[in-house]
Amino acid sequence: MSHSYAQTHGLPFPQLPVVMIHPESNARAASLLGLVDTGADATLVPSAQLRAIGAEEIYRASLRSHWGESRPVVVYLVDLQVAGHNLPGIEVIADEYSDAILLGRNVLNRLILLLDGPVQETDVLTARRRRRQ
Repeated sequence: MSHSYAQTHGLPFPQLPVVMIHPESNARAASLLGLVDTGADATLVPSAQLRAIGAEEIYRASLRSHWGESRPVVVYLVDLQVAGHNLPGIEVIADEYSDAILLGRNVLNRLILLLDGPVQETDVLTARRRRRQ
């Protein structure tokens, strides 16, 4: 299933539907669109969604932006469902300032993605194409 790029960020931005799930209670947050950010190491999620499912803090860390500044963050362990694909045991960073999910490489590296910029659609594939020899 193809997912249209977001048109709300100046330039078109790939996005995928994401549901956050508590790993023990199976409490689910409302589905949100997650922005696909291949340059981000980690996944950021709204703190409100973490509170909604009763997620528990697992540790504190420091996050460095692409500008070089650092700030303290809180890391949680959740299960994610990304475009219908279940990803258990994902570490996510609570984001107090945004209501958007930012999907970083800790999630994206678990998926086979097709980013079709000219068509402005994203697909999560279930298998790779065979390489021609």
